[in-house]
Amino acid sequence: VRRRFGEKKYAGFVAIHPTIYHDAVEAEFSPSSSFVTPSTLSNSRVQPMVIKPRDWTGISNGGYETVKIDFMRSRHCKTQKSVLQRADLSKVFDGLNVLGRISWKINKTVLDAALRCWEEEIVVGDIPSQRDYKVPAAPEPLPFQNWDALSAHEKDDQIELLRKYKGSLLRHKRFKQRNMDLHSLRCSTVLKLNQAKKFRDFEEIFFPYNLDFRGRAYPVTPHLTNVGSDLCRALLMFAEPKPLGKNGLFWLKVHLANLAGADKMSFDDRAKFVEENFDNVRAAVDNPFGDNDWWQTLDDPFQGLATCHEIINAVDSGDHENYMCSMPVHMDGSCNGLQHYAALGLDKEGGKAVNLCVGDEPQDVYIGVMHEVVRRVAADAEIDLDFDECSRELSSEEKMLLKKIKSAKLVNGLIDRGVVKRTVMTSVYGVTFIGARNQIEEKINEKLSSRGYDIDEIAEDINVACGYLASLTMEVIGEKFKGARQTMTWLAECARLIGSQGQPVSFISPIGVPVVQPYRQKRPFQVITLLQNITLTNDSDKLPLHRQRQVSAFPPNYVHSLDSSHMLMTAIEMEKRGLHFSAVHDSFWTHPCDVEALNSVLRDTFIELYKEPLLEDLKQSWELRYPYITFPDLPQPGDLDLEEVRSAPYFFQ
Repeated sequence: VRRRFGEKKYAGFVAIHPTIYHDAVEAEFSPSSSFVTPSTLSNSRVQPMVIKPRDWTGISNGGYETVKIDFMRSRHCKTQKSVLQRADLSKVFDGLNVLGRISWKINKTVLDAALRCWEEEIVVGDIPSQRDYKVPAAPEPLPFQNWDALSAHEKDDQIELLRKYKGSLLRHKRFKQRNMDLHSLRCSTVLKLNQAKKFRDFEEIFFPYNLDFRGRAYPVTPHLTNVGSDLCRALLMFAEPKPLGKNGLFWLKVHLANLAGADKMSFDDRAKFVEENFDNVRAAVDNPFGDNDWWQTLDDPFQGLATCHEIINAVDSGDHENYMCSMPVHMDGSCNGLQHYAALGLDKEGGKAVNLCVGDEPQDVYIGVMHEVVRRVAADAEIDLDFDECSRELSSEEKMLLKKIKSAKLVNGLIDRGVVKRTVMTSVYGVTFIGARNQIEEKINEKLSSRGYDIDEIAEDINVACGYLASLTMEVIGEKFKGARQTMTWLAECARLIGSQGQPVSFISPIGVPVVQPYRQKRPFQVITLLQNITLTNDSDKLPLHRQRQVSAFPPNYVHSLDSSHMLMTAIEMEKRGLHFSAVHDSFWTHPCDVEALNSVLRDTFIELYKEPLLEDLKQSWELRYPYITFPDLPQPGDLDLEEVRSAPYFFQ
């Protein structure tokens, strides 16, 4: 297929025939499909195992019995692979083997509910709509106009026509993109459900693990894992049940409250929240698709439904302490990236904000940022203009002020915790301005749509307003977390100095993973064919460094290596105590009866990790490797007492 781009550019594509495409799409989601069968959809090369994975004993020895997998997803970086050969990875192997030895089983109750949602086209959580949006027709291209021959009035008319044309075209493209996104979600859902159906009757399944280049652990399987979405997590339970014990039911209630979004209160109040909603919990179990749809409104509906069943089963057993429960309960870090920065710099104020210190109730860093952003937006929205906004003679400063006020008025009253949460959470992981704007725009679009606005009609205004809001949010974050900002700045400056010498930033994580940042400038080259010229990109360690990415990515990559070290240290210690443990980065999982033990272990390992002079050791290793570089002095540490973490009840919650 030959397609036109612009006035004189064409490109060739290999495209599926429309009839075959139609048949495939129609058959793909049909239970009786002969075109795409469920066995085909679940026939991934790497799947859950029905026996324990082989322990990792070397970087080429572990995981599946027959399928070869890499120990590290090194992104084709030969330098990374070379240093792995010489590294002492014994503790890393131990941690990954703990995770791989955990046995799981399919939660059949949740699977049946999810299948019913899919088959009856009930849109809940991860189950997407099976109906496409109606795509508005693409506008007809505007006829060519000789601009020089137009009068001033005609030019204004032409500009307005062009604006409307671009708006209509953008609307058309957005709806097409929404339908493509829906199609992708449907494919993902079918893959998850079919894989769950395939393994539903196995007593045990296992997930082999490996690392990414920063040292973070992931299951190798692509579709159905505990690292996946709400539906994936709800479909999985520990294969080995344990009695709830004295406090297990309490922690199940806390877990359900967390899944319902009621996680900004004390643990006792969370349990009370569930008790006050016990009729809703009961209804979710007795008639999940009846008039009471409470569970479907939860932040994580399928995990919520699974927890409702466990609570009701335990209560109805008549002896909840001896009820055998397979449900994992999660303890999640409180904006974990900022927790690591606070510990690195011994930042007491930052530590208080992210629950490293003792407190009667959990601190909510997102609420603090939200309140300040709301205050500033309200102040900007009330600014009175001392010039005519319709004038064509506005200065650049007046245009900027007008844009800010319009943006503030558009978003004023729409800002809540959810609007700023993702930006705050990802700020320590190097989120860019564009990334922050997109995160905020997604939430603002939802709120404006619910108020009856045509978001496609005012898409440009929304985009500008969300850019304004992103800048404001990042500004507030920088002011509230000065300690974290100082550490980030120091790390970035060191990365800049190393990159200036043509060297990739590299370091060894606290648990022993050698990390080499793989960012290079990909070099395109052309292959000339009869139909067209094809542009390919070369990816090699011999290419020049991508210095900007080496710098911007280093602070978040370093923090990721720290949270991975903490998680693997916790996994090793939990196994020593004979306790089940799994994790999704900064979300640690265990049986309800073992939550207190997990809380003790994860605090001990966190303190053990940060008792070491991590930044001092990092700087010293670089000074030995690059004696010709003068690195900046370390940020001045604060007065946070790490021992206080042992008594901080909401450090993980």
